[in-house]
Amino acid sequence: MAGTDQDLDVVLIAAVAANGVIGSDGELPWDIPEDMAHFKETTMGHPVIVGRTTFENVVAGLGGPLPGRTNVVLSRSDPDLPDDESIVVTESIDAAIEAARATGAGKAYVMGGASVYDAFLDRADRLVLTEIEESYDGETTFPGWPPSEVAWTEIERDERDGFAFVTYERVE
Repeated sequence: MAGTDQDLDVVLIAAVAANGVIGSDGELPWDIPEDMAHFKETTMGHPVIVGRTTFENVVAGLGGPLPGRTNVVLSRSDPDLPDDESIVVTESIDAAIEAARATGAGKAYVMGGASVYDAFLDRADRLVLTEIEESYDGETTFPGWPPSEVAWTEIERDERDGFAFVTYERVE
């Protein structure tokens, strides 16, 4: 597999509107229950790597960390997070990858925000995207979107009504 972390597949997972938007005011600008179910099914049992702000939004929405997953939170400060053994706070990309690797899962999902996606894009083996046909207003966008034909190749597509689940793999 192409990645810089041979014993850990690094996968970016996101829902992306036609215009590249992934968020508006810290929230998803759409409500697609199938996407949320896909995210849960895909990431369950694997560590997720997430920026502090995005993680705080998850905690506010769910009342705690994502269950059934190690939540690796990237933060340059000492965040005030719930006391939960599933939360690991790291200060760097390398430390986040090591924390994910330590779970033994073999695969880690990077779930945002935009700066975290950008930081991991060069280290990613795959992109698992929900491509939404409609454009949305929002200030947060997915980096490098649409994907370059040189760096990524589509390996799977599951068309739905108004969106598709698409997997891209890094090209050597």
